[in-house]
Amino acid sequence: MNGIKALLNYLGLSGRNSNPFQCIPCQRVVNENVRAEELFDLYQLGTFHAPDSFLVTLSGSHDQQVVYENVELVVLQPQSRYRPHYHRHSAAVIYIVSGKGTFRLCNTDEEYYPGKRILIPAGLLHGFNTDTLTLFLSIQSPPILNRESGSVDLYYENEVKHEPTCDR
Repeated sequence: MNGIKALLNYLGLSGRNSNPFQCIPCQRVVNENVRAEELFDLYQLGTFHAPDSFLVTLSGSHDQQVVYENVELVVLQPQSRYRPHYHRHSAAVIYIVSGKGTFRLCNTDEEYYPGKRILIPAGLLHGFNTDTLTLFLSIQSPPILNRESGSVDLYYENEVKHEPTCDR
């Protein structure tokens, strides 16, 4: 069973003929810095209170009072380049469900494939070059997309607001 079929089965969505994710809240990320060819869809699976999350350490957050993990399913288009970017405040762990391509973390490119796990500390430059339609589970703390304010913790390599780090 491939990754998408396994996930659909787990979520109870297998057997649907149209978009199997239509019952999950979805948002297309629109940001002034996102190019049209870099569009991606986020399917909101849940936000969880997680004060003991290892992502707190990766994000460098010192606010232990209110810590949340956001869980999303992310869909990237095939044959697309998602420019190197970073999240100032958010750390993430992603699990590739389906798709193949290259993932850039700082100055290192590595192949990704179903079953691959990638840790992304806050402030670390990363991006994708997709070969095929790519679906991954993203768990972030704090959430990259603030659904209340609409702000997105997403910045690109050459912005002067903050320089990303490549320290690991």
